[in-house]
Amino acid sequence: MPKARLFAPGPVPVHPDVLAALARPVLHHRTPEFRALFGRVRAALAEVCEVPGDDVLLVSGSGTSVFEATLLASVPAGGRVVALTGGVFGERWASLARRFGFDVRVVDVPWGRAFDPQQVADELRAGPAPDAVTVVHSETSTGVLHDVAAIAAAVRSVAPDALVLVDAVTSLAVAELRPHSWGLDAVVSGSQKGVRLPPGLGFAWLSERAWARVPDPSARVPTFSLDLHAERPKQRSGDAGATPPVSLVVAAEVGLAQLLAEPAPARWAAKERRNRALLAAGTAIGARAFAERPSPALAALTTPDGLDAAAVVHALAGRGVRIAGGQQHLKPTLLRPSALGDVDGYDVVLLAAALEDAFRDVGARVPYGAATAAALAVLDEARA
Repeated sequence: MPKARLFAPGPVPVHPDVLAALARPVLHHRTPEFRALFGRVRAALAEVCEVPGDDVLLVSGSGTSVFEATLLASVPAGGRVVALTGGVFGERWASLARRFGFDVRVVDVPWGRAFDPQQVADELRAGPAPDAVTVVHSETSTGVLHDVAAIAAAVRSVAPDALVLVDAVTSLAVAELRPHSWGLDAVVSGSQKGVRLPPGLGFAWLSERAWARVPDPSARVPTFSLDLHAERPKQRSGDAGATPPVSLVVAAEVGLAQLLAEPAPARWAAKERRNRALLAAGTAIGARAFAERPSPALAALTTPDGLDAAAVVHALAGRGVRIAGGQQHLKPTLLRPSALGDVDGYDVVLLAAALEDAFRDVGARVPYGAATAAALAVLDEARA
């Protein structure tokens, strides 16, 4: 089988210079050299996150680990949580909260739809004021980019004391995200998506309001390795509570420098354009855009009637191209290719051609060159 090319919404292709940094000699984590590096990486992450200071924490683990840590750090034991769902990862927030004994109320939208901020405000008025509202910015299971800025404003208008906790796992460094000016209280993400690193690091930023919500350890749900209140002072001094994945931190400095070399608005625009090119390629061969408000992190495409999405994913894998398929009830009908990671416009054209070939492999009749022509037409906007 040919060498696999990754076009999934995580893990993502990693730049060769980042991979080379992983091969450097391993540093000891209790040395001045590593402490200085740790501080530089946290400061760079704060710049990528568009937050003041250098108060982004690194957590050893997945995005799910940092979801959990943030929830436990900011919501008092037994507190009320309103979970905005509408996809797999919104539902995961609700499941996490239930597991730790929080009083959870779910506000849902059909998969593929975006939350109406007025709906959120109306739902909050209908029940007791929550301690926190959880929302996914880029819902990876459906390809929807929820309007977090408007949702946060709606929450503040109805429940001003509620914290707004945001999953930015596939939106950080990919879509416009301004936690401080939008009034968010926590933003969590991970290394293997828009930050273009291998898996293994989680990132968390909490507002001062969130840090102050449960300062008394006895009021928090117990945790040891994921206690952000214990971790914060250590990381401010250059240490971590336990041994961090030091080689990933070394690689992160290289990867973050690459990200920051491009102004954020230009980076966001490039990701949005490449994703529109993928959506155009899919539409040109008979698929339909699934997301009402598409995230630039992935192109959620419903296959034409009668065309099995899982068969398309399998056909692409046979050609050495790995994309994500649908989840749960969308597995038979949804494709989720992505231009995250170290991917450029030429890679998008390659993926468009592979999608077209895979459709033919499973019996679709599509015009030759239709997908690549549609993708190129969108990518050519950058020259205008």
